[in-house]
Amino acid sequence: MIVSKHETSPTLEKISVTEFVKPRLGEQMSFEVNLRAESLEGMRKRAVVEPNLPTWSPFEIHCDEGGALGGTNEAPPPLGYLSAGIAFCLLTHLTAFVRSKKLDIDSLCIEQRTRFATTLVTEAEAEGDFRGRCLGVETHIIVEGNQSPDDIKQLAKESENACMAMQAIMNATPTNTTIHLNGETV
Repeated sequence: MIVSKHETSPTLEKISVTEFVKPRLGEQMSFEVNLRAESLEGMRKRAVVEPNLPTWSPFEIHCDEGGALGGTNEAPPPLGYLSAGIAFCLLTHLTAFVRSKKLDIDSLCIEQRTRFATTLVTEAEAEGDFRGRCLGVETHIIVEGNQSPDDIKQLAKESENACMAMQAIMNATPTNTTIHLNGETV
């Protein structure tokens, strides 16, 4: 199975899960998604992922690569999950605003193209320079219903502003990587 509910939280060695604090009315809600991912045979990977939110369950997720990268194509690739995560998060906000504003919408879907570029691993190993980047995300929000174009434009704008995944790719997001080798930080 590619995605399944997991019985236990991820086993984390270097990250301490922050206890969720329920915000007061008008305050921003802060939460985190914690995971532990590991390499399996070939290009297969497995992660156990869990938000620190009450009533949210841990899930086990598998991914793979296509044959061109040495995978078996048995699960979506990592960038497939990233792209789907962006679309799913935006759909969550669109759906929530449609419900809260009681908009007359019959159907709502997203079509999305996320473009990437990379140096092939074999070239990077030979040249010593490996570069990957996202070239852009093209999102089409497809709506059927009895709302004005201005209402739908406002819905899209508010949803994009509220969507944490869209904001993560639209704005510079701070990152920090720490390497641990044989139990020691390097």
